Amino acid sequence: MSENAKAKSNGFMDWLQYKFTPAVQKFMTKPWIAGFSEGVIKCLPFILTGAVIFFYEAIASWIPGAPSLTFIRTYTFQLLSLLAAYNIASQTMAHLKHRNYMVVAGLTAICANILAVKGVTNENGFWEITFGDLGPSGVLQGMVLGIYVSIVFHLVSKIRFFKADSAVPTFVQDWVKNIIPIFLTILILGIVVINFNVDLLEIILNCFSPLQSVAQSFPGFVLHNFLMSLFYGLGVSGWTFSGLNNAIAIPAQEANLAALAAGAIPQYINVTEIRSGIGLINMGGIGATLVLNVMFLFSKSKRLKTLGKVCIGPGLFSINEPILFGAPMVCNPILLIPMLVNTIIGSSLVFAIFKLGLLNYPNVALPGVGTLPVIIGTVMLTGDLRGILWWFVCFAIYFAVYWPFFKVFERNVMAEEEPKKPAVEANA
Repeated sequence: MSENAKAKSNGFMDWLQYKFTPAVQKFMTKPWIAGFSEGVIKCLPFILTGAVIFFYEAIASWIPGAPSLTFIRTYTFQLLSLLAAYNIASQTMAHLKHRNYMVVAGLTAICANILAVKGVTNENGFWEITFGDLGPSGVLQGMVLGIYVSIVFHLVSKIRFFKADSAVPTFVQDWVKNIIPIFLTILILGIVVINFNVDLLEIILNCFSPLQSVAQSFPGFVLHNFLMSLFYGLGVSGWTFSGLNNAIAIPAQEANLAALAAGAIPQYINVTEIRSGIGLINMGGIGATLVLNVMFLFSKSKRLKTLGKVCIGPGLFSINEPILFGAPMVCNPILLIPMLVNTIIGSSLVFAIFKLGLLNYPNVALPGVGTLPVIIGTVMLTGDLRGILWWFVCFAIYFAVYWPFFKVFERNVMAEEEPKKPAVEANA
């Protein structure tokens, strides 16, 4: 590479590392963005609980008399929209420094979400709601209502209802400060949903449909995965974008499962189960780093060989932060380039595999789960043994891409490991 080309490459990496990445990180720490993102992340324990039950049921199906634990998954994963509404409102209040509103705002968001489902009173006087709208199908509504409640509470918090020397007891002041935003939240939403008979979920889904259309297209799918790898390679955690990722993936996977249940062919590719769960694109983690990890195991460099041994365990479960920061791969152009190239190739190949019917679509919804064991997760989520073949095909392709860059990186590391020879004194 010429000196001019090297200078341009270094200049671009400096811009990514010192300009672009700090700007993104600063944006993601803004209260509204951080509150939304952390609210979604706090739903993950409930999602993972549902995943544990799924694995139990897969094993229990072979054990006569094993008790069914489906109800646990029903009341964790299938209430996801309520959990999202509570967590987003609560965490946004925390980031806006309204900690006294965290619990009340979260509970109000749950009430608002149930109201928006638009229940009806049956002939026996019981109020009925569609249970499915409280689960993954209505998660977008839960997210939007979490933000809506946060806006109302934030605006009300700016109003000073009592003077500093007011004779009104503190506990009464607290009641008033809570009652007013609760009242306004439910009043405004009630007028929209009940009086004007607005189907909020339908409107939200229609608003998100252009985003879904782009995200589910071939360019959108590849670009989405590319950006996740790029940010990850710059040290910005993929969890930062959980809100956006789940807004795209959860409704899409629900639609896929409904299609499978009806005997139809699923239409959506951009779901977490395909991007991460089956381990074809994110093999060993974002950027297909398991391949590089295997190379490290057989490296001539003592440091890389040791790092490979330390990181292989987590890597087999798609946890690649140790190798990402240990190599390091972060902001390292030698390893970042193949990481991005593999993401583009892997995304393109996987898109073609599913569209051509060469692998079954995932038949379970496990959003947020990208840590299933390699190969095992591929077969478990798809129920298709062809997944094993495609896993090894992807591994071979990723290996071919990483290999020349790995050898350059290995040579540089070994040069650093060589003991420096003492200077030879000139003869007098």
